[in-house]
Amino acid sequence: MSAAVTLPGKLPAEALAIIQQGTPKPLNQAAAVAPTPEVKPAEVRVVPSEPVATAKPKPVREAKVETVAYVSLTARVPAEIQSALLKASSERKIRKVRPYSQQDIITEALKSWLQKNGHLD
Repeated sequence: MSAAVTLPGKLPAEALAIIQQGTPKPLNQAAAVAPTPEVKPAEVRVVPSEPVATAKPKPVREAKVETVAYVSLTARVPAEIQSALLKASSERKIRKVRPYSQQDIITEALKSWLQKNGHLD
């Protein structure tokens, strides 16, 4: 194309005529390509591939959020306390009642005792 523009004298007359006329017109209307219609945003429909399930709202539980660093503590306790703690922990976990982990139950019990005896604010 650049050669055609720079060297007009060396091109045949037909080539020069096409270049000067621009885009050629189709010979018949059937051969013409119909313009694609514009799609308006209002016409676009989004169809979900799967039905949308409506979920029941979960009850909001007030969770006490604390950023506490935990340290390891080893203590020897009577066997009956260990078995009672295990039973309490299991039952509370089944009923989804907090505190239900052995760690949380022990922490709550020690915290209560320390506060009661003036060793913790």
